[in-house]
Amino acid sequence: MIHSNIITGKDVELGDSSSLNNVDLGDRVTIGEHCTIFGSEKNILTIGEGSVVGSRSILNGYSAKLSIGKRCSIGSFCHFIVDTGPTASEYLLKKYPILEAPISVGDDCIIGHGSMVIAGVSIGDCVLVHPKSFVNSDIPSYSIVAGSPAKVIGKIEK
Repeated sequence: MIHSNIITGKDVELGDSSSLNNVDLGDRVTIGEHCTIFGSEKNILTIGEGSVVGSRSILNGYSAKLSIGKRCSIGSFCHFIVDTGPTASEYLLKKYPILEAPISVGDDCIIGHGSMVIAGVSIGDCVLVHPKSFVNSDIPSYSIVAGSPAKVIGKIEK
């Protein structure tokens, strides 16, 4: 379901069951089935040319800017969340306040199946994130990361 404020480049492919709102998709972007991808009027979510988002992924760029670079591969069941924190009780809000911060992913990155990237994270260019990783801190370019929380476990030759 396409809602509003959608900008698409040439040859964009969208899964029929995906929901998009306030996004700017570059040329040749592919969005899988059952994805939820949204920004806000104030924070347009951007996905660079040639990037692919796997099925059942959620890209939440509502409260802060979320940008995915060119030629990136986002696996299925990935979550990118620019705002965090419980809203269940006043006590939990004091202990774990809501954080709203941008997420940026550089060019030529691979984010493995089932990974989560949270508010305030910047991922450099040419980064490989192993499946089911929890990325809660910045990742330098040309890195291989894995785990929960994700740690650098190797380097990629330029």
